[in-house]
Amino acid sequence: MRQKRSVYHTVSTVSKASKRANFRRWVVLEAVRTALIVLLGMGLQGCGGSGRPKTVPVTGVVTLDGKPIEGANVTFYPDTGESAGTGGPQKKADAATRPATGTTDKEGKFTLKTFEEGDGALPGKYRVGIVKKEVTGFLADKDGLSGGIAPEGIKEKWIIPQKYADPKTSGLTAEVKPGMEPLEFKLTSQ
Repeated sequence: MRQKRSVYHTVSTVSKASKRANFRRWVVLEAVRTALIVLLGMGLQGCGGSGRPKTVPVTGVVTLDGKPIEGANVTFYPDTGESAGTGGPQKKADAATRPATGTTDKEGKFTLKTFEEGDGALPGKYRVGIVKKEVTGFLADKDGLSGGIAPEGIKEKWIIPQKYADPKTSGLTAEVKPGMEPLEFKLTSQ
């Protein structure tokens, strides 16, 4: 009988040790799972609208020599006192340095977006760049996905003068604030 008790006792001890080990594993896994859920929730909160800074609706019209211009890209670059637009570092890459963009329709009207369609721009001062150009010289194969360059090369034709494309040379500025009226950018080809 002693051997049976001994064997039974050993089996019982292993079983208790096994249960404790399984319980510890379960506790650790639950802690990890809870931590992941909390971190995921915090991350999603940052991606949602509630964590974003408030934007102001911004609309306007672009004309060239008094005529509305369709298909122009309008970009508002925050005037941070540092380089704005292309080619220079900005102070920091946060929401305050995020540009707002829009495209003009057939009447020259645009609506800016910063985070989502039509939300506008963050309040503040901006330098503005407006671009419209035609690029030719790309050849497409039948699939439309591949091709090459035409023998005469790639050519750019600036529909809006190139100086308006760069916010440093455009001379265009805007201040975004609540309750603002639609903006008007009267460009000239001279």
